[in-house]
Amino acid sequence: MDVIASFKDREIGAVIDPTVAAFAPLLKAKKTFIKAVEKRTFKYGETDRHQLDVFYPPPGAHFDADKKEQVPVLFFVYGGGFNTGERSIAPRTFGLVYACVAAFFARRGCVVVVPDYRLVPHVVFPGGAEDVRDAVRWAIVNPACLRLDAAEGAEPALDRIALLAHSAGAAHVATMLFNHGVLPADDPLRVRIRAVALQAPPYDLSGMTAAWPTAHVHAAYWTSLEAAHAADPLHLYRALSEAEANALPALLMVEGEREPDWLIAAGDAFVKEVKGKVGVVPQRVVAKGHNHISLNWALSTGEGEEWGEEVMEWLKKQLA
Repeated sequence: MDVIASFKDREIGAVIDPTVAAFAPLLKAKKTFIKAVEKRTFKYGETDRHQLDVFYPPPGAHFDADKKEQVPVLFFVYGGGFNTGERSIAPRTFGLVYACVAAFFARRGCVVVVPDYRLVPHVVFPGGAEDVRDAVRWAIVNPACLRLDAAEGAEPALDRIALLAHSAGAAHVATMLFNHGVLPADDPLRVRIRAVALQAPPYDLSGMTAAWPTAHVHAAYWTSLEAAHAADPLHLYRALSEAEANALPALLMVEGEREPDWLIAAGDAFVKEVKGKVGVVPQRVVAKGHNHISLNWALSTGEGEEWGEEVMEWLKKQLA
């Protein structure tokens, strides 16, 4: 982690390669440990991007020792800037990202689901959010796929679903929750989702101009920069009524200590909006020493995992 914390540049594009270089050997050393968590792959939609991996808690791994018969279901939705990303990145990480994230939480008693979703240029807003919604629906109607014979007879607790999502993936999750065109206010799925942890999504895109390096991708996903400004997570949340905002699941904000300034400012703007609407400041976990990329790559390596333990403690409170 000292290497990650020493990077002077905090912009996402500048830290990707050195972060991968720092964590690849750590992940490789833990390959057997990560791969020991059983995984099965299923299809939840029509395209090749509509696939997901389910990771099962090893025998003896209990989320709640007093409720061994019920296993919470945690979705992890990775990022990638809306035009990249996959549930298993190879060859740079030996296929261990994002299995490292799933294994971390599965070993702590969760059934973990990691879905792929459609990417630019093959999808436009709100298609990514619709894919996340459909993956969650698939889990609800296919509970047998979340149950592993070796898991001591435990049942997936599909009334205690949580989502952990990073960057663009977190924007998709926020869109699903804040946009009633994607998930209507009276949809029964809403009451099943009890907790959502958002890892540094682009809450506020109002400052993005055509000069930004990634502006063309955002314009392609939202169909224009103007549309992106109007339908980013901050502005979707702003459009909710107080009652609709209060009906949302418990929310945790997660970010690296060394996020880009614009992402930190976007998070601050979202906190202000939430406080103004419902009178509560969202809990915020700041991962010491981490940048935008390193948070998830650290899990299951034994280094820089403290933020994951904080998320677990929060989940235990919300899913009790």
